[in-house]
Amino acid sequence: MSPPAPGPPLEAHPVAAVLLALGSASLYALAAALQRLAAARAAHEGAQPRDGREFFLALARMPVWWCGIASMACGAAVHVVALGLGSVTLVQPVGVLALVLALPLDARLEHRTVRGAEWASAAVLVAGLAGLLTLAPHHGAIRPAGPGGLVGTAVAAVVAIAVVVLVGNRLGWRGRAVSRAAAAGVCAGVTSGLVRPVLHGLHRGPLEAGVVVAGVTVVLLPVIGVLLLQTAYRDGGLDAGLATQTTVDPVVAGVIGIVVLHERFGGGAVGSGLAVLCAVVTVVGLVALIRAGPTPAHPGV
Repeated sequence: MSPPAPGPPLEAHPVAAVLLALGSASLYALAAALQRLAAARAAHEGAQPRDGREFFLALARMPVWWCGIASMACGAAVHVVALGLGSVTLVQPVGVLALVLALPLDARLEHRTVRGAEWASAAVLVAGLAGLLTLAPHHGAIRPAGPGGLVGTAVAAVVAIAVVVLVGNRLGWRGRAVSRAAAAGVCAGVTSGLVRPVLHGLHRGPLEAGVVVAGVTVVLLPVIGVLLLQTAYRDGGLDAGLATQTTVDPVVAGVIGIVVLHERFGGGAVGSGLAVLCAVVTVVGLVALIRAGPTPAHPGV
């Protein structure tokens, strides 16, 4: 008996994808502010800062942390739908707005005012994001990713996360926060990059080995990323943790979109050069935001 014919390709809706990505960014912003608040409380309640197992047990006892997890889960669900309707290189840069949206939320929870330097850095970030959105492919047609590319992406992700975390463990509290946030960004970027081929694989019919490996990766990496991000919030605050994560996330997802899913920026070589320039502007804004934002007075050690 011949195998069933594959279903039709998923239809692309770029405008709906961007709107859903904006909704997802809003939910991620709320999640980040709540998780950062819980991480600060869990780390510094009592006579000594908490670390390791005690830190996570303290988080698990806090309703505000679970509210942040629920908001993150809702944001992830909306993000998956957005990735099903639009290309990775179109949807993923919108997620950077979560940091901008999280600034006033975090400031309100901390009873402080957002600094002028923070807003200026955020403006630079948005300028770079706008450029990336303009150049990103606004269609959803991709060539199916081969099983080798999917498995290779999963293996490369595990190796990269392990190396970044191990190197970060040898650094001081600020370097540790940035390295773990970067590893969380790899988790998020790889997850976003693999979601679409997994959805297409499920839509086509019989599952290939590469789709199964990618599916397992998409399930496990978000959990690892959440745990890493909590320690980044504890040691580096919202700006250092979330800014680093949102810098690495779209870069990793974009690389997967271009290398594995064969997406392309518009305008040929000129368009690619402008995309790199916009990415640099975005990174500059994020780095400036890390430097401008407050950090914990007594980071975990």
